[in-house]
Amino acid sequence: MSTLPEASGEAPSPPSSSPERVLLAILLVVGSTIFFAGGDIGAKLMKETAPAPLATWFRYFVFFLVAMPWALSSRGLSAFRPASYRLQIARGLSAVASTSFFILGLAYLDVPSATTIHFISPIIVMVLSIFVLGETVGIRRWLSAAVGFTGVLLIVRPGTASFQLAALLPLGSATAWAFGALFTRLMKNEPTEVTFMWTGIIGLGVSTLLVLPVFHVPTGRELAYGIGGSLSFTIAHLLFISGLKLAPLSVLAPITYVQLVSAGVLSYLFFGDFPSYYTLMGMGLIAASGLYSAHRERVRHKTPAMPAPPAQ
Repeated sequence: MSTLPEASGEAPSPPSSSPERVLLAILLVVGSTIFFAGGDIGAKLMKETAPAPLATWFRYFVFFLVAMPWALSSRGLSAFRPASYRLQIARGLSAVASTSFFILGLAYLDVPSATTIHFISPIIVMVLSIFVLGETVGIRRWLSAAVGFTGVLLIVRPGTASFQLAALLPLGSATAWAFGALFTRLMKNEPTEVTFMWTGIIGLGVSTLLVLPVFHVPTGRELAYGIGGSLSFTIAHLLFISGLKLAPLSVLAPITYVQLVSAGVLSYLFFGDFPSYYTLMGMGLIAASGLYSAHRERVRHKTPAMPAPPAQ
């Protein structure tokens, strides 16, 4: 059975659109951004002495060890029978592609720069949610997204070191992640632990094929960073998947900009990278974009619903 939208083109909506559920979804996604940034710091530290495919494999190995027992304990063997194999496989491939591109990019870029380039993803997600899910995005949220994108440009600044060929790697990661988020939303009725397990299965399988030519037994240092970063990555996915089941993608996409702040703070703590004036300005715009989007959603739920305008 497919969980794709009906032929009418109507978007699947959360079971409840109460302000409490939306606020909880926002908090879950904010939490996921902190853990995603922590996972990236761990991957970069591990990448200093290990090849990128090994860092990716290690991440999915830990992910699998957490996801499989959880799914089997709560769903039993039915976890191997998802509502849509096609969507689970598509999401899993998108996730491992996003992770692989991003970790490879960390070999050439610092974490804040790679994260900044990656943050074209929420804009891609918003556009996809309109054309594929049929979600409605008003002019205010379009303007909010534009403010966030302006912040990205301020941080990256065309002509700087961020615009090297390596910048295509986090850009590829952003595109893959946008599709992965879309597939997650299409599976809104799938139990979280089932999606979690299938992401681990597919990620571990693909990353194992990629790591075989360069595999080596991790050192103690690589093991420590690998375990810490991979656990952080696993928690981040759980929080993000849970948030997407409570509110529309177009609402939550701008909130993920908080990861830029998390990445900047953690990068400073671990690597001593202090954001430039332009980076701080950009992060301010991006944070304002996410906060305004959350504010508009709360206002929308306090106001009587208006009839949908005719299709243009």
